[in-house]
Amino acid sequence: MNLKVIEETSTGLNTRFVNQESGRSVSLEHVVQQIQKGNSNYSNYEVVTKSNGTTYIRSKPDGKIENNIEVGGR
Repeated sequence: MNLKVIEETSTGLNTRFVNQESGRSVSLEHVVQQIQKGNSNYSNYEVVTKSNGTTYIRSKPDGKIENNIEVGGR
């Protein structure tokens, strides 16, 4: 599954994504829950929680730029 960012906060936190294969829009909270439940569809992503409590997702590093989460309009 490849996710593309479709919404972010004014501080740059990605809050909404689209599954590029299905066209389904999903929230950050949904993606975090799926990753934490071990949903294999999200196996290329990981949850990160910063020291200030902000939680976000990122692609698991594999050295391939094409596997990074795409940001709309950039």
